[in-house]
Amino acid sequence: MNSKKFCVLVTMLLLPLVLFAQDAAGRNTASGRAKEIKNALSAVKAANAGDYIVLRSGKKYVLTQEEIDIANGRFNYNDLSNVKTETLADGTKVKNISEAHTAYIYPDGQSVHVLKTTMSFTTYMEDHIEKNYHIAEYVDIIGRHHEMQTIESPRFDVFRAGVQFQTLSNGNEKVQMVSITAYHHQGKNYKMKYCARPDMIWGNIGSGGYKPTGETRSIQFDVE
Repeated sequence: MNSKKFCVLVTMLLLPLVLFAQDAAGRNTASGRAKEIKNALSAVKAANAGDYIVLRSGKKYVLTQEEIDIANGRFNYNDLSNVKTETLADGTKVKNISEAHTAYIYPDGQSVHVLKTTMSFTTYMEDHIEKNYHIAEYVDIIGRHHEMQTIESPRFDVFRAGVQFQTLSNGNEKVQMVSITAYHHQGKNYKMKYCARPDMIWGNIGSGGYKPTGETRSIQFDVE
């Protein structure tokens, strides 16, 4: 038997074994053989999709592959095409990146990200927002410049944050603005904005007559 025929024969013999191993791994995940891990970044990095953390409330927090990729610094927030998606009746696409991070992509191209843990919020800010946008200064009623505007505490006492993407226009130029609303983050409730343009100002002083081109949506937080 020549070497080429021998290689083909070995490949044909090994292929069913490889497929069996892959199928067995899939069945392990699907059949509930996921394991409990510690509530720590190092544990999440080494986890498999379906593994879970038991929270203080006793609830299981199940990890997605996206969340594990985020922990390892290899998730691309600009491409959500492979994220599990539900399409609502009005055409809004709901993308469940993790149990703590849901993105709503609206038919007009605008989007809102709702984050339910400080870790998911901090990671999203550091890995995506702060790398791609510039802080837009907030100017208060007496002309002082700030990075954020302090807002009233809501009725709920758990952490929640909303990150809303909007397209602004002054009639000639379009620019993307990111509005962040955070409650109970490191002891603060605040609003701040980032912009694709480095010199944007908001608050009591406008910035070149820029206004939203699409609908401004209120963020409804699930606080359970």
